[in-house]
Amino acid sequence: MISQNDSTAVPKERPPASAERVQRLGTSGAMFMFLLILLAYSVNAMDRMVFPVLLTEVRTEYGFGLPEAGLQSTLFALGMGLTGIPAGMALRRVNRKHVLIMGTVLFSIATVLTVLSAGFWDMLLWRVLSGVGEALQLVAILTVATHAFPRHRGIAIGSVNVAFATGALVGPNLGVFLHQEFDSWRAPMIAFGAIGIVAALLVAVFVRSSFTERRSVQETTHYVGGATSFFSRNPLILAVITLLFGLIDFGYIGMYASFLIEHLHFKQADAALAVGLSGLAAFASPLGGWLVDRLTPKIAITSLSVAQAVCGAALFAGPATVAWQAVWSFLFGLVASSGLYVGLVASLVKSMNESHSSRASGLFTTCIYTAAGFAGLAFSLLVGSTDWSTAGLVQITGLSLASGLLALALRTADFSRLAPSATVPDPIATTQE
Repeated sequence: MISQNDSTAVPKERPPASAERVQRLGTSGAMFMFLLILLAYSVNAMDRMVFPVLLTEVRTEYGFGLPEAGLQSTLFALGMGLTGIPAGMALRRVNRKHVLIMGTVLFSIATVLTVLSAGFWDMLLWRVLSGVGEALQLVAILTVATHAFPRHRGIAIGSVNVAFATGALVGPNLGVFLHQEFDSWRAPMIAFGAIGIVAALLVAVFVRSSFTERRSVQETTHYVGGATSFFSRNPLILAVITLLFGLIDFGYIGMYASFLIEHLHFKQADAALAVGLSGLAAFASPLGGWLVDRLTPKIAITSLSVAQAVCGAALFAGPATVAWQAVWSFLFGLVASSGLYVGLVASLVKSMNESHSSRASGLFTTCIYTAAGFAGLAFSLLVGSTDWSTAGLVQITGLSLASGLLALALRTADFSRLAPSATVPDPIATTQE
């Protein structure tokens, strides 16, 4: 007689057809499709990290002042911020694969159109539209990651950041090579736009909707509890910290290369190396995700914020040598990209009820990128009223310390918690081929 707890017992209800299709994909199929999705995301990082390196030449050609250039470098994030929450809400009803492809195509086209700009305003428009495309893509990817691999949310989100790290490492160096080869800052922009279109086609052909559209929290291990409103204690605190992180991280991304070139008088290649190393550090994101999965959000966010403040002080108040800046840029990327970025996404998703995970992804995108859209402008205005070093200490170190203090107010008992397994094993845990 088969006991009720026997793993060989026949279930009374057949799992949904979508769950059976996901199970049949197995580890290899699921990981292959996830890697294709991540490839599409890595193209975004190429443009995000190379444009600031090219910004000095863009300023010279178009006659932009430093505040105008700072706005151009980060205002794409405003498009992401405005799109994040609506995209998260729409993904509860719209095909995620289609949104992902549409976002990748829009981003790529806007990247190419940037090189055709006649002046400040139309270039700003293309940068904002590229952000809209990236928001559609990113929210869809984060939602797919948290639903496809619920037992390994932190690691899955960390893998998304590895894709960004790949583009961040390749982008500046490949961009400088293409710039020198064709003697034009436009060459890398056109190349990255074309690569993005190819990546979108690969996703359209090889990624199955049965993988991207996994929705039912009853199909596998899932989380219970958590808030149902953005205005609950934990989501609200994390939203504010994410806003501050947008000012910090994108102040660095948008203006650090200019700090090295214009203030420390680095060569363009040396600046690209330092910026690229911060992207290289993000390859540790799965490890950061693993750590975040095991620490409480309060401990993780507080500790990482303090570490980020230390790195900011070392970068903007330390020696003007390539070795020093390269090492601390790497450490900044390790803390910010591999740690805080992953930790904030995972914590926001965990702060909300499972059925609201796409809304949590959208909230993260809106908060970080709305602030990021003005990070370059804020940094450049600080430079104008003080100096480069003081601006870095205020925006990077000061706001990091404020984030750490806010994280102490998080309430651990209010986060969602892992529930027992249900009917279908997680693709990443199963050995079925």
